[in-house]
Amino acid sequence: MAALWLIVRILLWVLAALLGLVALALFVPITAELRADETGFAAWLRVLFVRIKLYPRPEKEEKPQPEKRKRKNEKTPAPKTKPFPEAAPDRSAPQAAPESEPPEKEKPAPKAAPAPGPAPEKKAKAAQPKSPSLADKLPKDLDRTLALVSTAGGAVRRLLAGLTVHDIDAFLPVHRGSASDTALAVGHVWAAVGAGLGALQNFIRIRPGQITVRPDYTGDEERNASFSCKITGCLFIMVSVGIWAFRRLKEQKFL
Repeated sequence: MAALWLIVRILLWVLAALLGLVALALFVPITAELRADETGFAAWLRVLFVRIKLYPRPEKEEKPQPEKRKRKNEKTPAPKTKPFPEAAPDRSAPQAAPESEPPEKEKPAPKAAPAPGPAPEKKAKAAQPKSPSLADKLPKDLDRTLALVSTAGGAVRRLLAGLTVHDIDAFLPVHRGSASDTALAVGHVWAAVGAGLGALQNFIRIRPGQITVRPDYTGDEERNASFSCKITGCLFIMVSVGIWAFRRLKEQKFL
């Protein structure tokens, strides 16, 4: 009995340790690193000290396939022989006379026509219930579509609220035909950047880092344009949003 109790205690401790690891994993931050420059776009995923490259994936080296050699014992298929043409029938032989046609049978007397009445197709159509029209279906379909869109929008809004964009590093050179046009374009770019960041902060937390908009009067710095940022989230928030969306869809009878 003591040995059995000891085994049960060990199993309980192992189960508690596993649950603790799962709970810890739910609260571990997950960071996506994005970078775009003249070399292209690249993305990494970082979990604690583990960094995994998501894009571009390394290309696998294709191994040269050995050439297939013909077996020595393999026999070549024999050529197909054409069948001989059939002999034409001898027309000089006497042909049998056609058999005389049997006499026609007596035709039965025509039956009396039934009394006029409603056609069976009209009776079947009258018995079938009328299908609902498009005007009757539209309100129900519209309500279900609006409910689905509301659930999807709520899930996206909750998911974005749990993310944080930080360590933004952007270098944007602006070049136009003349110096005055370049100066005006720099002002327009700064205005667009400020308006975009202000609009995005209503849905997601943003910690702007270093954003540089530089006038490029010669056009030599356009190739140096670059952008990089980090997006950090928590797995617990993602799981909770998924559970909330599942419950809403089940209440609305989509699942």
